[in-house]
Amino acid sequence: MNHPSPDDPRWHAIRTRDRAADGSFVYGVRSTGIFCRPSCPSRPARPESVIIHETVEAALVGGFRACLRCLPEGAVDQFALTPGRSR
Repeated sequence: MNHPSPDDPRWHAIRTRDRAADGSFVYGVRSTGIFCRPSCPSRPARPESVIIHETVEAALVGGFRACLRCLPEGAVDQFALTPGRSR
């Protein structure tokens, strides 16, 4: 767990919402208590509020909860839409 430096490639992946980086790490935002995938479409966090975690488990142990927009825990299948049913 660490804060990204401006030249950290993980910070670049977060800022550019790089889908190729998904699965290699997650990042937590201290001001919201939420953790996200690098490609999350949410509003960009300030670098001083970001904590990078190597795993989802590390983010959960750190007290963060999963983002409902990018579902970093891989919960997409859990919320699969069925015909005639809204999310």
